[in-house]
Amino acid sequence: MTSTSILLGSLAMLLCITLAAPQESAAGDSKADTSAEKAQVAQTVTKTRVPKFLQTNIGSPKTRLGGATRGTDEGIPRTEALVPEEAGQTLRAQPVVYWYLAKETDYRIDFTLIGLDPIKPLLEITLKGDFKPGIQQIRLEDYDVTLEEGVSYQWFVAVVPKPEQRLYDRIIGGGIERLSASAELQSKLDAAPPSDTYLVLAEAGVWYDALDALSQQITAAPGDVGLEAQRAALLDQVGIGQLN
Repeated sequence: MTSTSILLGSLAMLLCITLAAPQESAAGDSKADTSAEKAQVAQTVTKTRVPKFLQTNIGSPKTRLGGATRGTDEGIPRTEALVPEEAGQTLRAQPVVYWYLAKETDYRIDFTLIGLDPIKPLLEITLKGDFKPGIQQIRLEDYDVTLEEGVSYQWFVAVVPKPEQRLYDRIIGGGIERLSASAELQSKLDAAPPSDTYLVLAEAGVWYDALDALSQQITAAPGDVGLEAQRAALLDQVGIGQLN
């Protein structure tokens, strides 16, 4: 399925849900509301620009880890690392890492970040709950962790159902590389309105910053159909299917 199909499908699904909701107004008002809703969604589809993620390090080693477990499932909810298969890139010294949790859980969840020396993690913490379902974020700024340019890092999120038997952990993760912005990219970023920053970053292959910029807009405008569909399209381009 293409990114455009994901976008249009998401908008159509949300439209159907909206139109299926019970109406308390008179029949004439209901028809008028329905027409207005259709027009609004149609306008959103027309104006929405699908982000195009143009990855620059295709062919590099795969770094994304899935949520498979050894042993029994133990009721562990689905988790996903919201990153490309190859290492995602960032321009920031303290980027935001995103991952997904399908269901609420009381299990312990650990986060680890390693650099050149895997024996000595840069960060190894137990995250603070409660863990509600949905897209989660880990801000490296909150832990005073800084990434260096030109160094490859790997991060892991582990759901720990049995702390005394770590083979039951569900582990996901991904790679991250910090780059410096080229003069051309910086010029585009400076010229773009804040609402379009994620589009410029995605086209430059800067995954972590593009996803964060888009997610911040979603947080600022909860329920925005177009923004939610654009994030779904962006995730689809790196092989991450529907999150539910």
